Amino acid sequence: MQPNDTTERCAQPRTRGSRPVIGVYLVTKNMTIDQHTKGRSRLREAGAPEAAMKVQSCFGDDGKLQVSDVWENQVAFDEFLTHLGPIMGELGIELAQPPTIMPIVDLVQQ
Repeated sequence: MQPNDTTERCAQPRTRGSRPVIGVYLVTKNMTIDQHTKGRSRLREAGAPEAAMKVQSCFGDDGKLQVSDVWENQVAFDEFLTHLGPIMGELGIELAQPPTIMPIVDLVQQ
């Protein structure tokens, strides 16, 4: 079967050397849509290194938004985190738990 617009395409996540592609899941206590929008703008203004972020989604109830990302590797996410942490602090965004970071074993895009 040939992939087309209505069929699923499965992609085996790549690795960069021996570093696996990772998924990052952030649960916040209090993030609003406005805070998320301001945070994205501040990250761009600060020149945060986002090229290695392959997928980002923000979802949930306003005032308790969650974020799920796919990054090329842990090193790239750690570098981004040096920008993200201070900006979250400035905006008053608190995490409900430490970030969950896991290797990606399969990624399906439609």
